[in-house]
Amino acid sequence: MITVNAVSLDDPQARALWDEQQDELAERYGEPDTAADFADHMGPRELIASFLATDAAGEPVGTALVRWSPYETGPGSAEIKRLYVRAAHRGNGYSRVIMGAIEKAAWHAGAVRLVLETGVEQPEALSLYRAIGYSDFERFGPYEGDPRSVCFSKELPTRVLVVNGSIGAGKTSVAEGAFDVLAARGARAAMIDGDFLCQAEPNVEGVPFNQDLLFANLAAVAPVYRSYGYGFMVIARVVEDPEDRARYAQAFAAAGMPGEVVIARVTAPESERKDRIVHRDLDPEWHQWGHARTVELEAVLSDLKLDDAVVSNSGRTPQETAEELLAAIGW
Repeated sequence: MITVNAVSLDDPQARALWDEQQDELAERYGEPDTAADFADHMGPRELIASFLATDAAGEPVGTALVRWSPYETGPGSAEIKRLYVRAAHRGNGYSRVIMGAIEKAAWHAGAVRLVLETGVEQPEALSLYRAIGYSDFERFGPYEGDPRSVCFSKELPTRVLVVNGSIGAGKTSVAEGAFDVLAARGARAAMIDGDFLCQAEPNVEGVPFNQDLLFANLAAVAPVYRSYGYGFMVIARVVEDPEDRARYAQAFAAAGMPGEVVIARVTAPESERKDRIVHRDLDPEWHQWGHARTVELEAVLSDLKLDDAVVSNSGRTPQETAEELLAAIGW
């Protein structure tokens, strides 16, 4: 068994394995890789993660790296580089384990696809990538026009976080906080206040809270966000219909895959929710309606149990709540 850990770009053990890989490739192809020094020219925000795999004794056995693609492979594309397992350790499935770590890192960065290049003299690599769901992709960057190169890609589903909560619980502020946290760590993310997409009068007849309008609008804009490479979508919106999860997944479907939907609810004590309603709007009629609705809706949401996580949004900043929420859902 191996352990795969993230390491710095200049980690000497990982770099030593890269050199071994280049020696092997030069022997197979009869010449060195012209793009072998790519890491020395990477910008500070280009790297997503570099990994080193070690065996039970702590000896380096493999490596890989994933970065934001600098080529015309589509916004939000992450490129895999330097997948390598030492010859003495091959045949144990270690490449699959390392690829799992790479794909997880790209997922956490908000990538929408993975791309990579290998070659005709690496049949074991060709078999691996096809076996784990990669498809042939047009040659890109320095590999364009090289008949020995074979490029692959794998689409990743759009990840959708719906921040649920009663009126006054702070779902919009927490959704904004979640977006800020994701953006600060360099992830490709976007945020939508779902209420804005269904504010229309008169309401759609027979459709509570204009839900059909919401999902029609989401289905229309989802491909736009995807085309710009945003793999994370954060949406603030009450979820009180068990069918909504599937409707979000369908709205953000891409590349033949439904969106991956997580619903997380924020809560706050009734008195705190009512205070926020008063501060939100000066209209006394709104206060009366909002105070009654927040009590009713909190009970409904608690009984439905549609959420993957429930986090308190009381006595702290929305960003602090957002950080706990993202940790709770594995984002």
